[in-house]
Amino acid sequence: MTLEARRTGWLAVCAAAGWLAGCDLPHPFEADRPPASLLAVRDTIPVAVAPVEGGPAGTASELGAAVAKALRQRDVAASDQSTSPVSNTLRGSIEEMQTDAGKTTLRADWRLYDASGKLLGERSERAEAPATEWEKGDQAAVARLADASAAQLVGLMQDEPSKPAAATASADRGRIRVMVRKISGAPGDGDESLARAVAAVLQRQEVDAVAGDTGKADLYLDGEVVVAPLKDGKQHVKIVWHVRRADGADIGTVGQENDVPKGLLDGPWGDVAYSVAIAASDGIGQLVARGAPERKGTS
Repeated sequence: MTLEARRTGWLAVCAAAGWLAGCDLPHPFEADRPPASLLAVRDTIPVAVAPVEGGPAGTASELGAAVAKALRQRDVAASDQSTSPVSNTLRGSIEEMQTDAGKTTLRADWRLYDASGKLLGERSERAEAPATEWEKGDQAAVARLADASAAQLVGLMQDEPSKPAAATASADRGRIRVMVRKISGAPGDGDESLARAVAAVLQRQEVDAVAGDTGKADLYLDGEVVVAPLKDGKQHVKIVWHVRRADGADIGTVGQENDVPKGLLDGPWGDVAYSVAIAASDGIGQLVARGAPERKGTS
C-alpha cells in the first residue's frame, strides 16, 4: 500500500447547520488533494524522520521516533512511520563524544531537506548520560536528547522565527480560542493524533486552537470516528466534527468519509492525521467564523 493511497480521499467535506442529512458526499475521492495554498505553508508540510545513523545502536533505533514525537508536541507534522511526495525529510546521525566520570556525551547532528532534496538547514544538540543508558536506548535519556533537538529544529520548520511569549500573547489577543476537546472512536492512536493535527492546522487560520481540556474557550470542537467493515478487505471510515459554543449550542458539523484498506489506521496515524486535518480545515474554519463571538472594544 503506497503512502499516496494513504493520503488521498479525505477531502470529502461538507459543512452544515445540523447533521449531514442532505449533504451529498461524492464517493470515492481518488482525485482529491489538499489545497495548494496550505501545502505552501512550510510548517504544515509533513516532516519524515529518517532512521538515525551512527551509534550506540540502542539510542539510534529509538531517537527517530522520539524526535518525531517531540516535534509533534511543538505542532510540527512529523512522523517516523511514513513519507509522502510533499514531505520534508529530517536526517540525523549521532556520535559519541568524550567520556567523563562514567558518563558519555552524544552529539546529534540533524539536516532538514525539502522534497527535491535541497538542504533547508542544519542543527546539532548534545546530551549526557551513563554509557549503559545510551547503549540500551534508555527512554529518559533518549527523550532528553530528542526534546533538546526538537527545540533547535522547530525554527527550521516555521516561516517566521519563534516569538517571545509576551509577543505571542499580544498577537493572540482578540483571536478566537477553539479547544479541540474530545475525539472518540478512532482506531490506533487516531484520537490523540487527530486532535493534535487539527489544532496545529487551525493555528494557521489565525485561530488560537489547543488540543485537550485546557480551560475555557470561545468554541469547542469534538470529533467522532466510525469505522465499519466492507467487502474486499476494506473499511468505511466516517469522521464528523462538531463545533459548539461554550453553552453547548451546536453551530454545525463537518463530515468526511472514505473507504480504506482494512487495518490501515490500526497503528500510528502519522501524517495521515494531518491530511485529514487539512482536508477538514476549510469547513471547520467556516463554522468557527460563524460562531465567533463579537469582540467588544476592538477594531
